Amino acid sequence: MKAKRTLMLALLAGTSVWLAGCQTNTNNTAGMFSTQGSGNVIAANAYMPVGQQVVPPMGYISFCMSDPKQCEGGTDNPTSMAMTPERWSELNTVNDYVNSSIRQISDADNYGVSEDWSYPNANGGDCEDLAMLKRKMLIERGWSPSDLLVAVVREWDGAGHAILVVDTDKGEYVLDNKNWAVVAWNEAPYTWIKRQSRERPYIWVNLDAKTFRTATNEKIPPLGAEIPFLVAANAKRQAPTVVADNATLRPSLAMAELPQSPTAGITDVKILPEPRPTSTLVR
Repeated sequence: MKAKRTLMLALLAGTSVWLAGCQTNTNNTAGMFSTQGSGNVIAANAYMPVGQQVVPPMGYISFCMSDPKQCEGGTDNPTSMAMTPERWSELNTVNDYVNSSIRQISDADNYGVSEDWSYPNANGGDCEDLAMLKRKMLIERGWSPSDLLVAVVREWDGAGHAILVVDTDKGEYVLDNKNWAVVAWNEAPYTWIKRQSRERPYIWVNLDAKTFRTATNEKIPPLGAEIPFLVAANAKRQAPTVVADNATLRPSLAMAELPQSPTAGITDVKILPEPRPTSTLVR
């Protein structure tokens, strides 16, 4: 039954980007530390080109299926956060706090599966878990969700990775678990693949130059509408089971396994006295 369910979800999702190999407390974190760090804003002066809608990463689809409220919402008129010295300090502090306080562990070691998008648990989390925690913490501090976008990239060696892109009136910045510094998106050493849409968090848009095309008149579900891929997944679950020939699928889809949802949470994250310098690299 699990194999059939996975197969149907794979057919539903189509091509997806896997993040195997990238290396936190779902409680409210607004009072966990005081904002510190440099007040000198580094202007990005750049916004990345955004293309057509694409299929979200399979791990993100599973994350939304397990907790739809985390993927709902959006806006028809996104505006960029005004970057003040205080907001700049906040970005650096959140990035530094998560990078230094949360143990980085692969999904294989944490959950026994190759990919599981979730908030970090008591054991820690990997790249997308840390990116989503940073997003959550910034939302709790007054940032608009439409300015906080999880993105999928590839590293120089082809390995998948996830980071958080922050949209501001000074440009777009990257919060990364592999870099203490908050940098402009075009200074991050990655090949860009896809990211969340600013209009709807459950919609993902193309960043890959190889398949990029300008988005024109693409339909966006009205605010408050059910998430389309969740509606489709639920319909698949209720439909009569049809066993497809695996030979018609790409191996990565035919052999995909649905991630398991973690249940443990962090309740005792300690506050570090000071953040590390933003120039130090996390390896």
